[in-house]
Amino acid sequence: MISGFFIGILFGAILQASQFCFVSGFRNIFYQKNTRFLAALFIAVSIQAVGLFVLKGKGMLAIPQGSLPLLATILGGLLFGCGIVLSGCCGSGAWFRSGEGLIGTWIALFSFSLTMASAKKGSLQHWLEPLLHNPMQLNTIYDTFGISPWILIAILLIITISLVIYNYRHPRYCPPPLGKYKNVSLNVAGCLIGILGIVAWVFSADAGRNFGFGVAVPSGNIIQYLVTGQHRYINWGSLFVIGILVGAIISTVIRGEMALRLPPDGKTVVKRLVGGVMMGIGATLAGGCTVTNALVATAYFSWQAWIATITMMIGVWIASYFFNAGSCKL
Repeated sequence: MISGFFIGILFGAILQASQFCFVSGFRNIFYQKNTRFLAALFIAVSIQAVGLFVLKGKGMLAIPQGSLPLLATILGGLLFGCGIVLSGCCGSGAWFRSGEGLIGTWIALFSFSLTMASAKKGSLQHWLEPLLHNPMQLNTIYDTFGISPWILIAILLIITISLVIYNYRHPRYCPPPLGKYKNVSLNVAGCLIGILGIVAWVFSADAGRNFGFGVAVPSGNIIQYLVTGQHRYINWGSLFVIGILVGAIISTVIRGEMALRLPPDGKTVVKRLVGGVMMGIGATLAGGCTVTNALVATAYFSWQAWIATITMMIGVWIASYFFNAGSCKL
Protein backbone atom coordinates (compact mmCIF):
# COMPACT_ATOMS: atom_id res chain seq x y z
CA MET A 1 0.00 0.00 0.00
CA ILE A 2 2.89 2.36 0.74
CA SER A 3 3.80 2.16 -2.95
CA GLY A 4 0.92 4.55 -3.61
CA PHE A 5 2.69 7.24 -1.59
CA PHE A 6 5.97 6.96 -3.49
CA ILE A 7 4.27 6.77 -6.90
CA GLY A 8 2.27 9.84 -5.87
CA ILE A 9 5.52 11.68 -5.06
CA LEU A 10 6.85 10.97 -8.54
CA PHE A 11 3.54 11.92 -10.14
CA GLY A 12 3.33 15.18 -8.21
CA ALA A 13 6.92 16.12 -9.08
CA ILE A 14 6.30 15.48 -12.78
CA LEU A 15 3.09 17.52 -12.77
CA GLN A 16 4.74 20.44 -10.99
CA ALA A 17 7.94 20.46 -13.05
CA SER A 18 6.02 20.33 -16.34
CA GLN A 19 2.99 22.40 -15.27
CA PHE A 20 0.79 19.60 -16.64
CA CYS A 21 -2.45 21.55 -16.29
CA PHE A 22 -5.78 20.28 -17.65
CA VAL A 23 -7.46 23.68 -17.26
CA SER A 24 -5.13 25.67 -19.48
CA GLY A 25 -4.45 22.65 -21.69
CA PHE A 26 -8.13 22.12 -22.51
CA ARG A 27 -8.83 25.85 -22.79
CA ASN A 28 -5.95 26.48 -25.19
CA ILE A 29 -7.16 23.82 -27.64
CA PHE A 30 -10.14 26.01 -28.47
CA TYR A 31 -9.04 29.55 -27.72
CA GLN A 32 -5.44 29.42 -28.94
CA LYS A 33 -5.64 26.47 -31.36
CA ASN A 34 -2.74 25.12 -29.27
CA THR A 35 -2.62 21.31 -29.09
CA ARG A 36 0.65 20.91 -27.16
CA PHE A 37 -1.11 19.68 -24.03
CA LEU A 38 -3.45 17.44 -26.03
CA ALA A 39 -0.45 15.79 -27.68
CA ALA A 40 1.18 15.18 -24.29
CA LEU A 41 -2.07 13.76 -22.92
CA PHE A 42 -2.40 11.40 -25.89
CA ILE A 43 1.21 10.29 -25.40
CA ALA A 44 0.45 9.36 -21.79
CA VAL A 45 -2.80 7.59 -22.76
CA SER A 46 -1.16 5.72 -25.66
CA ILE A 47 1.70 4.41 -23.54
CA GLN A 48 -0.73 3.25 -20.87
CA ALA A 49 -3.00 1.62 -23.46
CA VAL A 50 -0.15 -0.46 -24.89
CA GLY A 51 1.10 -1.40 -21.43
CA LEU A 52 -2.31 -2.27 -20.00
CA PHE A 53 -3.33 -4.55 -22.83
CA VAL A 54 0.07 -6.27 -22.92
CA LEU A 55 -0.26 -6.95 -19.19
CA LYS A 56 -3.87 -8.03 -19.67
CA GLY A 57 -2.76 -10.48 -22.34
CA LYS A 58 -0.25 -11.94 -19.88
CA GLY A 59 -2.95 -12.29 -17.23
CA MET A 60 -1.28 -9.77 -14.92
CA LEU A 61 -4.27 -7.44 -14.63
CA ALA A 62 -7.96 -7.20 -15.51
CA ILE A 63 -9.69 -4.37 -17.33
CA PRO A 64 -12.38 -2.86 -15.07
CA GLN A 65 -15.99 -3.57 -15.96
CA GLY A 66 -18.51 -0.75 -15.90
CA SER A 67 -21.61 0.78 -17.40
CA LEU A 68 -22.65 4.16 -18.79
CA PRO A 69 -25.06 6.49 -16.96
CA LEU A 70 -25.19 8.71 -20.04
CA LEU A 71 -27.09 11.73 -18.71
CA ALA A 72 -25.09 11.80 -15.47
CA THR A 73 -21.81 11.51 -17.39
CA ILE A 74 -22.64 14.40 -19.72
CA LEU A 75 -23.95 16.60 -16.91
CA GLY A 76 -21.04 15.66 -14.64
CA GLY A 77 -18.46 16.35 -17.34
CA LEU A 78 -19.90 19.79 -18.06
CA LEU A 79 -20.07 20.64 -14.34
CA PHE A 80 -16.54 19.44 -13.74
CA GLY A 81 -15.20 21.39 -16.72
CA CYS A 82 -16.88 24.58 -15.53
CA GLY A 83 -15.73 23.90 -11.97
CA ILE A 84 -12.06 23.58 -12.81
CA VAL A 85 -12.12 26.95 -14.56
CA LEU A 86 -13.60 28.59 -11.47
CA SER A 87 -11.14 26.73 -9.22
CA GLY A 88 -8.15 27.42 -11.44
CA CYS A 89 -7.20 23.74 -11.14
CA CYS A 90 -8.53 20.21 -11.64
CA GLY A 91 -8.36 17.41 -9.06
CA SER A 92 -4.69 16.58 -9.59
CA GLY A 93 -3.92 20.26 -10.11
CA ALA A 94 -5.46 21.07 -6.73
CA TRP A 95 -2.97 18.74 -5.05
CA PHE A 96 0.18 19.71 -6.93
CA ARG A 97 -0.57 23.43 -7.02
CA SER A 98 -1.25 23.38 -3.28
CA GLY A 99 2.37 22.30 -2.99
CA GLU A 100 3.39 25.54 -4.73
CA GLY A 101 1.90 27.62 -1.92
CA LEU A 102 -1.24 28.87 -3.69
CA ILE A 103 -3.68 29.45 -0.84
CA GLY A 104 -6.58 29.86 -3.27
CA THR A 105 -5.89 26.32 -4.44
CA TRP A 106 -5.97 25.09 -0.82
CA ILE A 107 -9.51 26.46 -0.65
CA ALA A 108 -10.50 24.73 -3.88
CA LEU A 109 -8.92 21.45 -2.72
CA PHE A 110 -10.78 21.53 0.60
CA SER A 111 -14.07 22.35 -1.11
CA PHE A 112 -13.56 19.61 -3.70
CA SER A 113 -12.55 16.96 -1.14
CA LEU A 114 -15.41 17.82 1.21
CA THR A 115 -17.93 17.65 -1.64
CA MET A 116 -16.56 14.28 -2.77
CA ALA A 117 -16.91 12.92 0.77
CA SER A 118 -20.46 14.25 1.01
CA ALA A 119 -21.41 12.88 -2.41
CA LYS A 120 -20.07 9.40 -1.68
CA LYS A 121 -21.06 8.89 1.94
CA GLY A 122 -22.83 12.04 3.14
CA SER A 123 -25.78 14.35 2.59
CA LEU A 124 -25.29 14.80 -1.17
CA GLN A 125 -25.45 11.06 -1.83
CA HIS A 126 -29.26 11.06 -1.56
CA TRP A 127 -29.53 13.73 -4.26
CA LEU A 128 -26.96 12.41 -6.73
CA GLU A 129 -27.50 8.65 -6.64
CA PRO A 130 -30.83 8.71 -8.56
CA LEU A 131 -29.00 10.20 -11.55
CA LEU A 132 -26.71 7.17 -11.61
CA HIS A 133 -29.52 4.58 -11.64
CA ASN A 134 -30.45 2.51 -14.72
CA PRO A 135 -27.23 3.07 -16.70
CA MET A 136 -26.75 1.88 -20.25
CA GLN A 137 -24.95 -1.45 -20.41
CA LEU A 138 -22.03 -0.09 -22.38
CA ASN A 139 -18.59 -0.84 -21.01
CA THR A 140 -15.73 -0.44 -23.48
CA ILE A 141 -15.77 0.78 -27.06
CA TYR A 142 -14.12 -2.37 -28.45
CA ASP A 143 -16.64 -4.65 -26.70
CA THR A 144 -19.52 -2.64 -28.15
CA PHE A 145 -18.25 -3.00 -31.71
CA GLY A 146 -16.85 -6.49 -31.23
CA ILE A 147 -13.34 -5.60 -32.35
CA SER A 148 -9.86 -6.08 -30.96
CA PRO A 149 -8.67 -3.32 -28.63
CA TRP A 150 -5.43 -3.28 -30.63
CA ILE A 151 -7.32 -1.73 -33.55
CA LEU A 152 -8.25 1.18 -31.30
CA ILE A 153 -4.70 1.34 -29.95
CA ALA A 154 -3.39 1.59 -33.53
CA ILE A 155 -5.80 4.47 -34.24
CA LEU A 156 -4.77 6.14 -30.98
CA LEU A 157 -1.09 5.84 -31.86
CA ILE A 158 -1.67 7.33 -35.32
CA ILE A 159 -3.51 10.31 -33.80
CA THR A 160 -0.79 10.77 -31.17
CA ILE A 161 2.07 10.68 -33.67
CA SER A 162 0.18 13.07 -35.96
CA LEU A 163 -0.31 15.55 -33.10
CA VAL A 164 3.36 15.39 -32.14
CA ILE A 165 4.47 15.97 -35.75
CA TYR A 166 1.99 18.82 -36.16
CA ASN A 167 3.22 20.57 -33.02
CA TYR A 168 6.84 20.09 -34.07
CA ARG A 169 6.17 21.65 -37.46
CA HIS A 170 3.89 24.39 -36.12
CA PRO A 171 5.48 25.54 -32.85
CA ARG A 172 3.37 27.87 -30.72
CA TYR A 173 3.91 29.86 -27.57
CA CYS A 174 6.03 28.12 -24.93
CA PRO A 175 5.99 29.43 -21.36
CA PRO A 176 9.28 30.87 -20.08
CA PRO A 177 11.35 28.84 -17.60
CA LEU A 178 10.24 29.22 -13.99
CA GLY A 179 12.59 29.56 -11.04
CA LYS A 180 16.10 28.15 -11.33
CA TYR A 181 15.29 25.39 -13.78
CA LYS A 182 13.60 25.00 -17.13
CA ASN A 183 10.20 23.32 -17.23
CA VAL A 184 10.11 19.65 -18.16
CA SER A 185 8.60 19.61 -21.66
CA LEU A 186 5.02 18.46 -21.92
CA ASN A 187 5.89 15.60 -24.28
CA VAL A 188 8.55 14.29 -21.90
CA ALA A 189 6.05 14.63 -19.05
CA GLY A 190 3.50 12.68 -21.09
CA CYS A 191 6.01 9.84 -21.59
CA LEU A 192 6.92 9.76 -17.90
CA ILE A 193 3.28 9.89 -16.80
CA GLY A 194 2.34 7.09 -19.20
CA ILE A 195 5.11 4.80 -17.93
CA LEU A 196 4.35 5.68 -14.31
CA GLY A 197 0.67 5.00 -14.99
CA ILE A 198 1.46 1.38 -15.90
CA VAL A 199 3.63 0.99 -12.80
CA ALA A 200 0.87 2.52 -10.68
CA TRP A 201 -1.68 0.05 -12.01
CA VAL A 202 0.53 -2.95 -11.23
CA PHE A 203 1.28 -1.86 -7.65
CA SER A 204 -2.29 -0.73 -7.06
CA ALA A 205 -3.60 -4.11 -8.24
CA ASP A 206 -1.20 -5.84 -5.85
CA ALA A 207 -2.82 -3.80 -3.06
CA GLY A 208 -6.28 -5.06 -4.10
CA ARG A 209 -7.29 -1.97 -6.09
CA ASN A 210 -7.80 -2.70 -9.79
CA PHE A 211 -7.03 0.75 -11.21
CA GLY A 212 -4.21 3.18 -11.87
CA PHE A 213 -4.02 6.85 -10.97
CA GLY A 214 -7.06 8.23 -9.14
CA VAL A 215 -7.70 11.52 -7.39
CA ALA A 216 -11.40 12.29 -6.84
CA VAL A 217 -12.50 9.45 -4.54
CA PRO A 218 -9.16 9.34 -2.66
CA SER A 219 -9.52 13.08 -1.97
CA GLY A 220 -12.90 12.40 -0.38
CA ASN A 221 -11.39 9.52 1.57
CA ILE A 222 -8.95 11.91 3.24
CA ILE A 223 -11.89 13.90 4.62
CA GLN A 224 -13.68 10.70 5.66
CA TYR A 225 -10.63 9.56 7.59
CA LEU A 226 -10.20 12.91 9.33
CA VAL A 227 -13.87 12.92 10.36
CA THR A 228 -14.42 9.26 11.27
CA GLY A 229 -10.92 8.02 12.05
CA GLN A 230 -11.68 4.78 10.19
CA HIS A 231 -8.44 3.32 8.87
CA ARG A 232 -10.17 1.81 5.81
CA TYR A 233 -10.03 5.27 4.27
CA ILE A 234 -6.24 5.23 4.38
CA ASN A 235 -5.53 3.08 1.35
CA TRP A 236 -3.44 3.05 -1.81
CA GLY A 237 -5.42 5.88 -3.39
CA SER A 238 -5.39 8.21 -0.39
CA LEU A 239 -1.65 7.70 0.07
CA PHE A 240 -1.23 8.42 -3.64
CA VAL A 241 -2.88 11.87 -3.44
CA ILE A 242 -0.88 12.74 -0.31
CA GLY A 243 2.21 11.75 -2.28
CA ILE A 244 1.22 14.18 -5.08
CA LEU A 245 1.32 17.03 -2.55
CA VAL A 246 4.67 15.92 -1.13
CA GLY A 247 6.18 15.46 -4.60
CA ALA A 248 5.00 18.90 -5.68
CA ILE A 249 6.47 20.51 -2.55
CA ILE A 250 9.82 18.80 -3.15
CA SER A 251 9.86 19.88 -6.81
CA THR A 252 8.80 23.43 -5.93
CA VAL A 253 11.50 23.82 -3.27
CA ILE A 254 14.23 22.39 -5.51
CA ARG A 255 13.19 24.68 -8.36
CA GLY A 256 13.06 27.72 -6.10
CA GLU A 257 9.38 28.43 -6.76
CA MET A 258 7.91 28.07 -3.27
CA ALA A 259 5.97 31.17 -2.23
CA LEU A 260 2.76 31.57 -0.27
CA ARG A 261 0.31 33.52 -2.38
CA LEU A 262 -3.08 34.78 -1.19
CA PRO A 263 -6.09 35.08 -3.51
CA PRO A 264 -6.23 38.64 -4.90
CA ASP A 265 -9.74 39.35 -3.58
CA GLY A 266 -12.85 37.92 -1.97
CA LYS A 267 -14.45 37.24 -5.34
CA THR A 268 -11.62 34.84 -6.16
CA VAL A 269 -12.14 33.02 -2.85
CA VAL A 270 -15.83 32.52 -3.67
CA LYS A 271 -14.94 31.26 -7.16
CA ARG A 272 -12.51 28.73 -5.69
CA LEU A 273 -15.11 27.49 -3.19
CA VAL A 274 -17.90 27.21 -5.77
CA GLY A 275 -15.54 25.65 -8.29
CA GLY A 276 -14.49 22.98 -5.80
CA VAL A 277 -18.13 22.08 -5.14
CA MET A 278 -18.85 21.84 -8.86
CA MET A 279 -15.77 19.66 -9.31
CA GLY A 280 -16.93 17.29 -6.57
CA ILE A 281 -20.45 16.95 -7.92
CA GLY A 282 -19.19 16.67 -11.49
CA ALA A 283 -16.63 13.98 -10.65
CA THR A 284 -19.28 11.97 -8.79
CA LEU A 285 -21.66 12.02 -11.75
CA ALA A 286 -19.00 11.53 -14.44
CA GLY A 287 -17.29 8.62 -12.72
CA GLY A 288 -14.16 10.54 -11.77
CA CYS A 289 -12.07 13.62 -12.47
CA THR A 290 -9.78 14.41 -15.39
CA VAL A 291 -7.13 11.99 -14.12
CA THR A 292 -9.54 9.07 -13.77
CA ASN A 293 -11.33 9.73 -17.06
CA ALA A 294 -9.03 11.63 -19.44
CA LEU A 295 -5.74 10.12 -18.31
CA VAL A 296 -6.50 6.56 -17.21
CA ALA A 297 -9.86 5.14 -18.31
CA THR A 298 -9.47 6.45 -21.86
CA ALA A 299 -6.47 4.08 -22.09
CA TYR A 300 -8.75 1.04 -21.87
CA PHE A 301 -11.37 2.74 -24.07
CA SER A 302 -14.16 3.18 -21.55
CA TRP A 303 -17.24 4.79 -23.10
CA GLN A 304 -17.81 6.83 -19.95
CA ALA A 305 -14.23 8.09 -19.90
CA TRP A 306 -14.22 9.33 -23.49
CA ILE A 307 -17.65 10.96 -23.21
CA ALA A 308 -16.72 12.55 -19.87
CA THR A 309 -13.44 13.86 -21.28
CA ILE A 310 -15.15 15.50 -24.25
CA THR A 311 -17.84 17.10 -22.09
CA MET A 312 -15.20 18.30 -19.61
CA MET A 313 -13.44 20.05 -22.48
CA ILE A 314 -16.71 21.66 -23.54
CA GLY A 315 -17.35 22.76 -19.94
CA VAL A 316 -13.90 24.38 -19.84
CA TRP A 317 -14.51 26.21 -23.11
CA ILE A 318 -17.94 27.47 -21.97
CA ALA A 319 -16.74 28.64 -18.55
CA SER A 320 -13.58 30.20 -19.99
CA TYR A 321 -15.77 32.42 -22.14
CA PHE A 322 -17.21 33.99 -18.99
CA PHE A 323 -14.41 33.65 -16.44
CA ASN A 324 -10.67 34.12 -16.39
CA ALA A 325 -9.01 30.89 -15.22
CA GLY A 326 -6.35 33.06 -13.65
CA SER A 327 -3.78 30.88 -11.99
CA CYS A 328 -2.78 28.63 -14.88
CA LYS A 329 0.69 29.32 -16.18
CA LEU A 330 0.64 27.50 -19.50
